[in-house]
Amino acid sequence: MSLGDPHVQGLYGIADISGAPGRTELELADAYLAAGVTVLQLRMKDASREEVRGVLTELLPRAHSAGCALVLNDDPGLAAEFPSVGVHLGQGDMSPVEARAILGEGRLIGWSTHCLADVRSADQLPIDYVGFGPVFSAAGKHLSARDRREPMAPLGLASLSHVVAAATVPVVAIGGIDSRTLPAVMETGVCSVAVISAVSRADDPRHAAQELADTVRQHLTLTKGT
Repeated sequence: MSLGDPHVQGLYGIADISGAPGRTELELADAYLAAGVTVLQLRMKDASREEVRGVLTELLPRAHSAGCALVLNDDPGLAAEFPSVGVHLGQGDMSPVEARAILGEGRLIGWSTHCLADVRSADQLPIDYVGFGPVFSAAGKHLSARDRREPMAPLGLASLSHVVAAATVPVVAIGGIDSRTLPAVMETGVCSVAVISAVSRADDPRHAAQELADTVRQHLTLTKGT
């Protein structure tokens, strides 16, 4: 496995309020940035493009100040309007090849994968990392009112281990990961872990993000030292 872009290590923050009434994307983003994440994804499935544009306008300078790469879910065209903003694509979104043509070089492009074959095909695509999951549960990504897909079955830690061993780009584990399951996820050798509900539903999102980020850093430090 190649570590690839140095940004794609540690805790990967996803600012998504679909399952967290009363929160705002900027509140969650600030929690992740305070915890020192190096990649932050803005995910606003139910929002208009204008609403997303407004949040991006406020969020981008905060991310720049924190030295954090900002990635927009699903929309390469909107990401291209902002300097340095990348994109994360699902299997049903625009192809990574088309997205790279829009964004050019130097911006992060991530791609969701759900099996070993997907991860192996990433070798032929202009992407910087793959998301792999759901490791435990996809429920946190299916709370959007417009998302009518059935949640996927958990893929498990064994599948994640196989993917990490085979991947040539960084792997971001996602799906039902929280403080209880995080240590086992890190034991697979993955270099980055994404969370949604573990932070968005926490009583104190800043504290939750910091604890998760610290745990990931500790495991990565121990791994490098062995």
